[in-house]
Amino acid sequence: MKANHSFRFRGTAEEYFRVWIVNLFLTVVTLGIYSAWAKVRNKQYFYGNTIVAGSAFEYSADPIMILKGRLLAIAVLSLFSLMASVYPLLDLLYLPLIFIVLPWLVLRGLMFNARYSSYRNLHFAFVSRIRSIYALVLALGIMTPIAILLAAYLLMIPLLESGQGEMTSVWLGLILSATVLLLFSWWVLSNYYLQSYYVGHSRYGRLSFAMMASLKPFFIFFSLGALTISFALLAFLVVTYGAGVGNFKVVPETSFVITVVAIMLLYLRAYLKVRIFNQVWNMTRLIESADQPPTQLMSFRVELKVNALFLIYLTNIMASAVSLGLLIPWAKVRLARYQIDRMSLVMHGDLDRIIADEKLKVGPFGSEMGDLLDIDIGL
Repeated sequence: MKANHSFRFRGTAEEYFRVWIVNLFLTVVTLGIYSAWAKVRNKQYFYGNTIVAGSAFEYSADPIMILKGRLLAIAVLSLFSLMASVYPLLDLLYLPLIFIVLPWLVLRGLMFNARYSSYRNLHFAFVSRIRSIYALVLALGIMTPIAILLAAYLLMIPLLESGQGEMTSVWLGLILSATVLLLFSWWVLSNYYLQSYYVGHSRYGRLSFAMMASLKPFFIFFSLGALTISFALLAFLVVTYGAGVGNFKVVPETSFVITVVAIMLLYLRAYLKVRIFNQVWNMTRLIESADQPPTQLMSFRVELKVNALFLIYLTNIMASAVSLGLLIPWAKVRLARYQIDRMSLVMHGDLDRIIADEKLKVGPFGSEMGDLLDIDIGL
């Protein structure tokens, strides 16, 4: 028996403006200290106004935990800066240290936000080994593009030093083409595995999320995106710059072309957002992994439209700019309402019974991780 439950966002711009303006004022007055409470109030507003099957989501994090994490981060950075002023060679360790700590911070933030998010008094969780996030963020996300660019640089240096020639130009063209192709493949793979990692390690009670989306659609979406970027860049170079003798000169249409290219890139953002969001959520299942084979209990249906989202992006930017930022709450509520109202939850069984069964199975699972997640490091 299947049952569809539509998501609904019941928040209004007027309500959220009051939350937003108070958060902004108190954050400024307290020199940033209130930002921890502002983060919680902001999440509680959007969670509490997201309804499905008659119930709202909840966010129950303690702002003190977030403040502790931020003060700890500030203390560590301040101590490192102080030591670097005494021992200048420590500056050489700054960037490697960020690379080493970043994956842990990402994992910490994901676990913290999931733990304090709940629906019908059943908490979410994010469960992952630290080596998985290091492989994703450090190896795939950071080191892979650096390695590709470094390899291309090392291959091109001898060719450039050898002088100009027909074969040199051919080899340079091949190296550049291979570099672009490898960077494009990295772009697609990193996005795909990031989505797969986030969904695949999320839990609701003891139920597991599983993303069934294949890699092929991602290559199609990003290929069209790459063509758009290439066309925008080519249009900018051809129209904005007129070829002179050995140089380039700017023509009067520069501002117009920049505006057109910016709109094209904004459309690209909307296109990729819609295609990836729809693909990921339409292919996500909530399963009982303890069963063999796993039992599918819930799935999702999302129907975002590219043109509609692009118009929301465009008008939100224009409204926020014209109002000097005062319409930012309206823009956020408008975007949230569109995305949430286009989603629905498909139940493969009785929702109340599934959640009741899960509450009995979960037991102390939530409290087992309490000692590890008592503060939020993420800024």
